[in-house]
Amino acid sequence: MRWSPSSSPHRQPEPRYCRHRPAKGLQRISCHQSRPEAHGRLHANTQPVYGWTMVQATVIIAAWNCENSLGESVKSALAQSGVRLEIIVVDDCSTDGTGARADALAAAHPQVRVLSQPRNGGPAAARNAALAVATGEWVAVLDADDTFRPGRLAALIDLGDRTGADIVCDGLVMHDAARQSHKTAALAFDGDPEARDWTLGDYTAGNMHGTKGLSLGYLKPIFRRAFLVTHGLRYDDHLRNGEDFHFVLEALARGAVMRFRAEPGYVYSVGQASVSHRLNPDHAARLATADLAFVARHGAGLGAENIAMMRHRARSVRDLASAELALAALRQGDPFAALQTLWRRPRASGRFVRQLSQAMANRLRRR
Repeated sequence: MRWSPSSSPHRQPEPRYCRHRPAKGLQRISCHQSRPEAHGRLHANTQPVYGWTMVQATVIIAAWNCENSLGESVKSALAQSGVRLEIIVVDDCSTDGTGARADALAAAHPQVRVLSQPRNGGPAAARNAALAVATGEWVAVLDADDTFRPGRLAALIDLGDRTGADIVCDGLVMHDAARQSHKTAALAFDGDPEARDWTLGDYTAGNMHGTKGLSLGYLKPIFRRAFLVTHGLRYDDHLRNGEDFHFVLEALARGAVMRFRAEPGYVYSVGQASVSHRLNPDHAARLATADLAFVARHGAGLGAENIAMMRHRARSVRDLASAELALAALRQGDPFAALQTLWRRPRASGRFVRQLSQAMANRLRRR
């Protein structure tokens, strides 16, 4: 816990040193007339004065082997103006200096706290650990290699409070560090995304593989924590990819109101080092299973159109997994294994050809 000088003209005698403790959605502030001793100990005759301030937002950062990018991510969250926040960094058993970097950030900034996972469980499990201790009115997810633009959280919270939304999302800026480029992403959404509440059908349609524009599953909404608590919502920790999509999907199925702000406020890192760069075939298979499990769990309440879309999406994800397996076999010099994979799932052949063509084009551009 870090102590800091404070001045308060409203109290006599004036407290000079204060510390903040988050507790049950509030930040407890204890102020004292004299400087604490080493290790935060107080003089025996020092009397504290207590106060409380509401934590508006909890920023959750799942961190795994990201020592070089974590500092910028945390810095962008700390720089959010007009919002009282806490930042929870969850070290997911990193093998580099991520844990030490997180501890240093927590030592320097009282808003930052660090959790350490007992074993590597992926981003979903890490976020669940943070959700269990979060105190903010709103919960925001930030990947450890991404950043917030200034003023993002205040704008999203304001929109949520004005509309009564449970989920609020915004546009993305795609940042390619290798090319030093920024580009606002075009979303896969029909019509004006700001004009109305988003439905389960809107969100599902915007996450179909092969749709034009960026999949809505890449968005990083903020969530009203009271809604998550009421419905017992947690991330599916069986998923290592697509966990954000399924978290939002489950909330919408439970009746969440979702709104959108077109101004892009989330900077998404793309490229070889990105957290979400490549889809592992095993992860894709789990994602397809989760799609079908969602349909089975909610049944006819989803409506025929949504059920059809989710089943189609599951088939497309399985096609993607097979195409990735065939490409992996080719990279390992085993064309026979690639042909076997495609023979078992002929539907994947078209995607395989497209991905192979794209890989060859990328290689030619690098020459």
